[in-house]
Amino acid sequence: MRKIVRNLFSFKEAKLPTRKGSQKSKAQSLVEFAITLPILLILLSGVVEFGFALNYYLSLIDATREAARFFSDQDPFTRDANGAISGDNAAFYANAAAMVRASLDPQVVDPSFQGRRIVLDPTMDDVIVQVYSSSVGTVTSHPSTGPYRMYANFSPIFTTQVIQERLTAGAPNAGILVVEVHYNYHQVLALPWITMFVPDPMVLRAYTIMPNRAAEP
Repeated sequence: MRKIVRNLFSFKEAKLPTRKGSQKSKAQSLVEFAITLPILLILLSGVVEFGFALNYYLSLIDATREAARFFSDQDPFTRDANGAISGDNAAFYANAAAMVRASLDPQVVDPSFQGRRIVLDPTMDDVIVQVYSSSVGTVTSHPSTGPYRMYANFSPIFTTQVIQERLTAGAPNAGILVVEVHYNYHQVLALPWITMFVPDPMVLRAYTIMPNRAAEP
């Protein structure tokens, strides 16, 4: 009988440490969660900010693509009565850049537009349009005075040398239209732990390259 009672008490005593250990485990979990929560919030806010930036970047690509597709069928030159090239068509470049701007900010052509707008800053952003003619591996840029820059804030990504280096040996004669947009993206959240590592504003660059038959030698 005494042995049974002794075993019973020893069983209860063994239960007490387990209960305390469970409470200790819960407290430890809360402490760990409190430590990791700020890190998780920082990572989450970074992902959200990156998502905003990516959305803007895709809009920039769409704008350059739309303009490049439309003007790939247009003539970047002025011609005489015989059809010979007499100079550069300034309206071609200005209109292509204007189309990029209007695609990003529809309110430019429709003041009643209500929706998201990406407004280009004349003091910081830029749209660059340039045409290249490639003949027997030799690349010539148009307009002859240099790339068209809407606000003259950036230099083009693609230069004559870059195009020349990218041509494969034996490439046929070709006309090439390049439309670029350089946009200073201002962070939407602009949280201090993001701006410590990522500049605000951050320059986003997008471009589209299309063939232009009229510029083909």
